[in-house]
Amino acid sequence: MYSTFSKVDERAAGGSSIFVKDNVIHSTVQLTTDLQAVAIRLSLDKTITLCSIYIPPNSIIDKAKLKNLTDQLPSPFILMGDFNAHNPLWGSKTHNAKGKIIEDFVSQEGLCIFNDGSNTYLHPGNGSYSSIDITICDPSLLLDYSWRVHDDLCGSDHFPIVLEHFFNSAQQRVPRWKLDKADWSLFENLCRTELQSKMFETVQDPILTFNTVLTSIADRTIPKTSANPKHPSKPWFDDACDQAIGDRKKSERRFNQQPTTENLSNFRIFRAKARRTCRQARRTSWKKFVSGITSRTPMTKVWNMVNKIKGKNSKATVKHLKDGNNLLTSEKDIANKLGETFAKSSSCNNYREDFKKVKKTKRKN
Repeated sequence: MYSTFSKVDERAAGGSSIFVKDNVIHSTVQLTTDLQAVAIRLSLDKTITLCSIYIPPNSIIDKAKLKNLTDQLPSPFILMGDFNAHNPLWGSKTHNAKGKIIEDFVSQEGLCIFNDGSNTYLHPGNGSYSSIDITICDPSLLLDYSWRVHDDLCGSDHFPIVLEHFFNSAQQRVPRWKLDKADWSLFENLCRTELQSKMFETVQDPILTFNTVLTSIADRTIPKTSANPKHPSKPWFDDACDQAIGDRKKSERRFNQQPTTENLSNFRIFRAKARRTCRQARRTSWKKFVSGITSRTPMTKVWNMVNKIKGKNSKATVKHLKDGNNLLTSEKDIANKLGETFAKSSSCNNYREDFKKVKKTKRKN
């Protein structure tokens, strides 16, 4: 996690943060600015700079400060955050001073805005919607990503902004049977009905027939995990969490359809309940696991459970290769560099050079 905060009466306030997975190659970008901004370099399909910024509602900003910030961001970069700026250019119904300044800055610097006009913020006091979260980028990145607003507030006042790479090849996992949610009564009845001994007497491959019928029965009675889940599975996420989050989403949709004071109040209640339910489920799951730990429990198992509770995916991803000051980010470049290095290390010329160095060292001694 990378964060920056302002100080109000010696107390941290506002601020901006970036959370990044441990298995993603990244490095911090040192910024010299009085803006509440933090930036990192990410090695994804290619190396980009991501900067998160927060501009408080009552603060004053000018183009010089924004330019000073973006000049420190290695290109190409994405600048996103809560600007508290209103402008029809990104979906607001009105203008304010910040909105005009940002519009002029984006135009003069030749930058692009991802926003499509969708609302990004729900005011907790009066229940009004607005667009104050902006995603700005280099023109070279505009066509690489899709931009959308998540349909669920996820317990916040701001809707999450989702950037997805168009050519991102997500790794699929093998679906597994959810045996704890199987309908075993129906499974047993179907086996008695469809797995008759006489059906195997006339087929050429009885084992194949048995496997085909049994798999068909299992598909109808036992649910499976997703082959390409949106989120890693969490051991603490139970039916109570699912119900609480479902109630929160339902109350949010009801408020969207009928924005009354009563519906807003109900949404706040269900949002608080969902937070409390998930927090309690996480604690209970951890206590249950810890109670079963003994002196013989492998540390690998303990850390795997810690990562699962946090929702981290332990599956390794393709790593990038550092070649001097250059960072190779494509599989082709990595393969070519490794092949070049192996060829050089195993060549006869390389052995001759090493042999000559050894002989010179012996003569000196």
